[in-house]
Amino acid sequence: MPGLAHLPFAEVWLHEPDEAALREASEQARALGKTGLEVWTTKGEVARLLHGYGYEEVRHYVISELAVTSATDPGPPALDVATLAERPVPPEQLYAIALESYRDQPGRAETDIGDLNRWRSWGLDPHPPDAYFVVHDGNDVLGYAYLTPEEGVWTHGFAAVARAHRGRGVVGALKRAQIRWAKERGIAALRTATETRLAQMRALNDRFGYRPLYTEIVLRGPAIR
Repeated sequence: MPGLAHLPFAEVWLHEPDEAALREASEQARALGKTGLEVWTTKGEVARLLHGYGYEEVRHYVISELAVTSATDPGPPALDVATLAERPVPPEQLYAIALESYRDQPGRAETDIGDLNRWRSWGLDPHPPDAYFVVHDGNDVLGYAYLTPEEGVWTHGFAAVARAHRGRGVVGALKRAQIRWAKERGIAALRTATETRLAQMRALNDRFGYRPLYTEIVLRGPAIR
């Protein structure tokens, strides 16, 4: 994941409790100079296999989806929300929020997103300006979030809120704007991944009508032999 490349873990998906695949991934990790693996899975059986090798769960996501076409109109945002296409913002303002927000995620305190140019290469420039939403308060930027199409499915990208402005309903305003934007464009569904420890975000998703589909478990441990 962006911002975690400096850690001693190689990232890998393990779809089945396959020890041979785990050993192969471990071998490839060592070839990259890594001493461990960060394993993603949707299967409890995989997690149990990894626990036997000393792996520990570091993050756990609920993947939820909103059926946009049948969802109730959430109403207009209570805050001033505009896309970057409508109202451009200096990248430095977004970067300042990203610097603190990525590290504040559960299980992501070690995140290092790098300098402005490195961050914008994956956190800004690849995303369409007309689907990149920003909350404004005069000249201040309170937070941002974007939507991105992935393999035919529109997903919520990272939502970041400046620490000084948390608790003001910034994420709710962003999500209202995104749902309305998707409705206007005939997008059938929106999908989002929410860390299970983010209780308020999960409650917000429930309130807007998102329904859980499955979970993703992330575990870290040593490369095995």
